[in-house]
Amino acid sequence: MSAVELRLSSSDLPEKMGAMRVWLDQQRFEPSSFSCRDVDDGVLVSLEFKIAHQAHAFAERFGGRAHTLPKSDSGSELPSATFEPGVSASRFIG
Repeated sequence: MSAVELRLSSSDLPEKMGAMRVWLDQQRFEPSSFSCRDVDDGVLVSLEFKIAHQAHAFAERFGGRAHTLPKSDSGSELPSATFEPGVSASRFIG
């Protein structure tokens, strides 16, 4: 499973959320989870995808950071891919 996190300003949130939904529908991608939480400089949006290439495509399109989550059977984590500088360096998703 792969996750994406991106930071948005509170004022951009409604417009960006609409654009994300349209793009996901057009691509026929379905995230398995979605969450938003307030952070000091805006909103942290987190999505999880069961298919890694979908997470990476989403991150690339919306300027986020994609992470491959640890596999439950091995507990090891694969390296992440960064598509946009200046986003959270945190590996915490939630």
